[in-house]
Amino acid sequence: MKLPFSDITPLDKSIPGVQAIEALILPRLSVLYARRAERLRGLNAQAHGEVGYLEFLAHLVDAQAALLANNPLTAQQAIPVSALLGDGSTKPERPTMAVLQETPYWQVAFKFFVETLSPLLPEESSEKLRNLAQADVSVLAEKAGHLLARNYSAVDAGVSVVLWAALSSCWAQAVALAVGQDSKAGSAESHGANCPCCGAPAAGGLVLTGDREGLRYLQCSLCETRWHKVRATCATCHGTQNIDYWTFEKTESPIQIETCGDCHSYLKIFRQDRDPHLDVLADDLMSQGLDELLEEQGFVRSGINPFSFPA
Repeated sequence: MKLPFSDITPLDKSIPGVQAIEALILPRLSVLYARRAERLRGLNAQAHGEVGYLEFLAHLVDAQAALLANNPLTAQQAIPVSALLGDGSTKPERPTMAVLQETPYWQVAFKFFVETLSPLLPEESSEKLRNLAQADVSVLAEKAGHLLARNYSAVDAGVSVVLWAALSSCWAQAVALAVGQDSKAGSAESHGANCPCCGAPAAGGLVLTGDREGLRYLQCSLCETRWHKVRATCATCHGTQNIDYWTFEKTESPIQIETCGDCHSYLKIFRQDRDPHLDVLADDLMSQGLDELLEEQGFVRSGINPFSFPA
């Protein structure tokens, strides 16, 4: 089946005049998951050597899609979205342990993902996930709290990927509900490379194609929201004077790294105007040599890929 071109809703061409640049773009999650799983499997087919992890991630994204289709988050589930969502501040407050414990949707999602994915994993990895899924909710909430507070080393890497996927499934739908209820929700300017809706770090940047040709948006690593960021502007310090672009390939490469000589941060940019099939999370995994190159030069990544947490 041919997938829709994009998970971004097309602009309404019936509105006359020049379209205003949207501060936020919410994804059509069902399409995003379908495209991401397809992209992971396509990259898996192209890869050489160890490719099992890409196939596992495709199954994880399939599980997110199944959860969305069969058990979507509803406003009636009394999720305190104001307590879940941030304001994009440099150091966003994490949800309290009480909020995490009293928000069952992400917990149900995690247990569903563990049940679905455990048979695909080595016994040691499967056992770690099953033990956490069966643990007291306070233990699970503590692990989730560490991830949201960016204490990534406090959670086993294999557990982190599945746990973050469960949190992401919850937060992405919570943001959509919040914005649907209040058109001003999450419309504040982001501070640095943090999402203005939930405060989580960006996964990377997208230069869009189609109706929004050439516009740059940053994509949230947690709620999948995209927010507009003027090109050639540092996502972290907003500087414009010492911006450089790096790539292994020719100048017209679809994947670049944008560095800032002022704050020494970097962000990976995915040029969908050059390759519309690119996915921020999937294609980041296949271009990590760029990260190694820039980190050797003293630059620090301003965001994260929840498929590959920093050590």
